[in-house]
Amino acid sequence: MNLLMLMASGFADSSFAKLFTDMNPWCIGLFVLGIIFCLIEVFIPGFGFFGISGILCIVVGMILRLVWGGDAWMLVYMLVIFTLLLLGLFLLLGRIVKKSNGKNPIFNVGTAVPEGKTEGTKDFSCLVGKTGFSQTVLRPIGKANIADQIVDVVARDGFILQDKKIKVISVEGQRVLVIEIKEE
Repeated sequence: MNLLMLMASGFADSSFAKLFTDMNPWCIGLFVLGIIFCLIEVFIPGFGFFGISGILCIVVGMILRLVWGGDAWMLVYMLVIFTLLLLGLFLLLGRIVKKSNGKNPIFNVGTAVPEGKTEGTKDFSCLVGKTGFSQTVLRPIGKANIADQIVDVVARDGFILQDKKIKVISVEGQRVLVIEIKEE
């Protein structure tokens, strides 16, 4: 029992024990707030307000603790505690991701467009062989009126003036390729 008392009295005089027993309420508040912000950041994706604010609160708490009666060993202890805290949060985040297999709504990696509910790409294949007039100058891209619809087209030969007669020669996806029909 005496050995235990001796160890306790020796530990109470150390810098590690003073780190927590002589701490100012401002330092405690900043540490706790920083830890809470870092925990919130684990569950909100991205490195935003809570992550930056949490780290800043913890660092400012460390600086204030050193200014108000700390020593070099206290800085070492605080850095070790801070590093272990961030490592623990990182491991917690890794465990959450691993358990969810990407199905966690926090880490949703799907697209913003709902599946099966889009109009998709228009099919211009019905325009092949049809004629029309260029609405704008085609340099080589512009607009044309083909089969009573305004379509974005590409001139195969480079440049076609406005109001010239054109013919659709091919369609690849949304790319409608046209040529000018020379009138004799």
